[in-house]
Amino acid sequence: MKYYQYFLKILLKYKWVLLATVGIPVVAAVLFCKFETPLYESETEIYPLVMKKDADMLPLNPCYQVQRIVHSRQFRQMLIDSKLSGVLCEKNYDRRVECHETPRHTLVITVRSERADAANALANRFLCQLDFATQTLTSVQMETIGFSEQIPWDYYHHQVDFVPHDPIRERDFDSPRYHIDSTHFCFDVLTMPTMPTTPVYPPDLLKTTILVFIISAFLSFTGVCIFEEIRNRSRKTSPVQ
Repeated sequence: MKYYQYFLKILLKYKWVLLATVGIPVVAAVLFCKFETPLYESETEIYPLVMKKDADMLPLNPCYQVQRIVHSRQFRQMLIDSKLSGVLCEKNYDRRVECHETPRHTLVITVRSERADAANALANRFLCQLDFATQTLTSVQMETIGFSEQIPWDYYHHQVDFVPHDPIRERDFDSPRYHIDSTHFCFDVLTMPTMPTTPVYPPDLLKTTILVFIISAFLSFTGVCIFEEIRNRSRKTSPVQ
């Protein structure tokens, strides 16, 4: 018997088993994609900049510094308390809000929500909150004197987090307060959050259905072939009654 005839025989013999083991996962995948709550994703990219630091401080990656801020409990709680996404909480925060560093040493921030406008609003809130938090949560201490010349010219037209001027310190250059280091950070917004048009979750219905069908069909057919082979060999080795 040729190989294709052997496999065709198994296919016909176990057709109902195969139909059930393939059909159930496919139907489950279709129902999942149809009834699961869709999530829209808004993405923005920032480039953290270190201006000027104390000489006795270790040089730290600015992306690492920003990630320390955005992963802090205070930052997370402030974003949850904004109520821009009614279902955002501590349990699902890591699935809804992500921040990762790219090989270009930028940070990509992705925010997901049930509504497209909520995802976009939450991403903008993230940037505004980061602009505020970098002045209060970061541990990078920088000089406020002469930091402007440290910024490349092509970053002047972007949004940055400049430290507000202190009138007292500006009036008295020789005052000890003038030389006190202040917490300072800035970041360049490379791409602003944009309103998403299509959900990113659940996955595409057609692609998910085809993928589940292929995987379940392969596993099911392989399983019945192995079962049939084991059954045939056990018959040959069993003693004749």
